[in-house]
Amino acid sequence: MKNNVVFIFMKGLFTFFLFLPSLIFAYAFTNDTLYTIPVNGDTLSIPVNVTGLVNATSSSFGLVTVCLDIRCTSVADLRVMLRAPNGSLIMLADQKGGDGGGYYGTCFEENAANGWIYQGIAPFTGSYYPEQSLNTFNTGLNPNGVWNLVVKDLFLFSDTGSVDYFSITFSNNPPPDPVFTGCSYSNPAGCKCPDGVSTNCDLLPEMTASARDIQLNHAETPGHLVFSNSTPNIGWGPLEIHGIDSCFCGTTPVSCLDTLCPDSTPVKRLVNQRIYHRSGNTMTYYDRAAGKVFYDHDHSHTHVENWSSYTLRRSTPDPDATTWPVIGSQTKTSYCLINLGDCDSEYGYCVDSAGNILQNKDIPNANFGTVSGCGINQGIYPGNLDTYDESENAPGIILPAGTCDGDYYIVSITDPDNHFLFQDHKNNWVAVPVRLSLQTPRNFEAAGFTYSVAGNDVTFLANAASADSCVWMWGDGAANNTLITSSATHTFPGIGSYIVWLYAWNHCGPTVSADTVNILPVGFNEALESVVSFTMQPNPAKDLVMISYTLVNAMDVSLEIFDAVGNRVKLMVNNNQLPGKYQVLFDAKADQLSQGIYIIRLSGANKTFNKQLVLLE
Repeated sequence: MKNNVVFIFMKGLFTFFLFLPSLIFAYAFTNDTLYTIPVNGDTLSIPVNVTGLVNATSSSFGLVTVCLDIRCTSVADLRVMLRAPNGSLIMLADQKGGDGGGYYGTCFEENAANGWIYQGIAPFTGSYYPEQSLNTFNTGLNPNGVWNLVVKDLFLFSDTGSVDYFSITFSNNPPPDPVFTGCSYSNPAGCKCPDGVSTNCDLLPEMTASARDIQLNHAETPGHLVFSNSTPNIGWGPLEIHGIDSCFCGTTPVSCLDTLCPDSTPVKRLVNQRIYHRSGNTMTYYDRAAGKVFYDHDHSHTHVENWSSYTLRRSTPDPDATTWPVIGSQTKTSYCLINLGDCDSEYGYCVDSAGNILQNKDIPNANFGTVSGCGINQGIYPGNLDTYDESENAPGIILPAGTCDGDYYIVSITDPDNHFLFQDHKNNWVAVPVRLSLQTPRNFEAAGFTYSVAGNDVTFLANAASADSCVWMWGDGAANNTLITSSATHTFPGIGSYIVWLYAWNHCGPTVSADTVNILPVGFNEALESVVSFTMQPNPAKDLVMISYTLVNAMDVSLEIFDAVGNRVKLMVNNNQLPGKYQVLFDAKADQLSQGIYIIRLSGANKTFNKQLVLLE
């Protein structure tokens, strides 16, 4: 340890000889002993003894620089502060830098070259503005005595790290604070309202779920699906909670000093969500009840109860994935709310409801917040995100015995119980496609169905030809029909449009389809379009192509395939068909058609519809 090393230097030797400026005296005090950062939540304090200076700092002489070297797996887990001999503290960096590791030759000073620390991405090197000004200590403080670098790991789970070096420097003429124009509790004028115009609004969080994190980081094993899960805040204010002195075992009040109930389940503590409100140049807040937290003994920190839900599901035509049938459910649902990354360092993790990728520059109040971590007070700032990786979510989603290989979706929902107030609570989930290949090698039933209409009577045929059962939901108030055959008939009550759902079940589970059936007056629309849809999937294709079309009226129909020079190569349909939906499977390989462009022609009611099909090798 080197606590009393004094350096005297001249700023700009060439300038000194030409203009004879005043000497700049700088006094550096250093501790280069290696200290291991505790992983159990304890605070590490690293001392430096300052002696021989004036007995009061001022704008003429004071603290100018704090330098350090920290080796760690994730600087976003760390809170780094500086404590003066009189016990006062300032924040140097609170969980900044994303998921990178390390402060290497990093200095905090008010004339920094690299800007604010919250805008940087780890590993850090060079000089940055601290989160709170060093000049806080330059207003009459006696600098002589023991200063401490205070470091705390707020995540407390599988992290390693050490502080290798710590130095503070005093000099004359400390540089003034930089002008801060961003959003903060002390600078309400820098905070934007959601409409971008008003100055009177609640600054609400908007918590989402990251599809990209799941896409990049998931792994399948027999019976399990593990993945990383991130919850970004793309809103206008922090998601912030504060624990209150009200704890329970079930419905029984208990002391908040306890962490375990008599049945060994964790004690639950009530929390409030803090909502910040900008009113012109004034910032206020109000608190609202927002669920519970509990102390997790395995992770040695406090978790928010049921913060995230994730399931494996089969898709349906309903665009809301939170309604899809669940195949397997998660094991871990509770997180602490902590800034473990941001929208810059985790590019693509922050996405708005329109699918646009957001960076911190796109989030007006990025990094506004006062609380983060894994204690009873927690938070995630705008432009930041919490992440639990694959190992922390293990064993992940439990797959029931007999789960079939095939196509599914991982559906991640943030705050599924709606405990918290968000700017938009409809943007809190994602559905990520995943194909399982290490489970039971069996197939789901085919999706879709066709139908024909004769007056109010409709005949249906499911594409799921070998289903164990077909559940038909008619959409007209009639009772569902459960049949063991793939065909069904139904009489609708009258003219109208009806959404019909089909659940085709086999040993793998359901395949869900839906379509609209139109019951029209006799002769309706005869002079208008008689074909209301005509599609091909896939296109381009290599072999199998499903051709679909829907007829409004009964008519003679022909479906033909022509090559690029107009030669007919196949007649698929040539008969009279009732109103309804029809599908024809075209097997290009079986018909020995070569690579190239073909025309699919649908003719009926004196009208012709052409579509181009591209066949690949």
